[in-house]
Amino acid sequence: MMRRWLEGWRLCRDLGPVIGYDDAYAAVLGLPGRDRELFTRTDDPTTVDRLARALPADTWLTVTTQHGAEIARRLAAAGTRPFEEQKTLMSIDLLAHPRATAEIETDGPLEYVNVLVDGTVAAHGMVAIVGDDAVMHDIQTEPAYRRRGLGSVVMGALAARALERGARTGLLMATTDGFHLYRKLGWSPEATMVTASGVADPRPMSGDLGAVLTGG
Repeated sequence: MMRRWLEGWRLCRDLGPVIGYDDAYAAVLGLPGRDRELFTRTDDPTTVDRLARALPADTWLTVTTQHGAEIARRLAAAGTRPFEEQKTLMSIDLLAHPRATAEIETDGPLEYVNVLVDGTVAAHGMVAIVGDDAVMHDIQTEPAYRRRGLGSVVMGALAARALERGARTGLLMATTDGFHLYRKLGWSPEATMVTASGVADPRPMSGDLGAVLTGG
């Protein structure tokens, strides 16, 4: 499920195809302090420790797990910097999702929704359609328009459009703030996503990250 979410996420962020290694997928973002992000294929402690110890300062490592607190401790013990916020991988059967209507713009596999209030974009979001999956991303409501249910309208319009395009399963990575909205709309938590950044000097015993990723 994480791999399916990842494909939609990278389309939403206009990234190149992810690179598959033995123990992780790598996405190239090219951002300051986040040149790459690795997404582990497993939360096996040995694998997590090995990847964390080799993690450069400009690379993030995300572990999808049912044991968020334990993984965060392991990442810290390996010398990385776990982020305080742990996000949640969520899913839903789109047929059960509340639906709404709003202004929609299509760009290939991507659908964009804007909710206007007096001519101003008050809330927006997007979805990537990847086969049967609809990966929601960047669901935002402007501060002045919050607590009016606009986020639900965005999600409902995205779900309705995704169904029209043949998708049946919704996937997303929820922030702490967004989690409660998605739960109210019927989304189910599947796993915790724990992310850490690397340090300036990975432990010498780690070896080259490329070799670690390929199992070399």
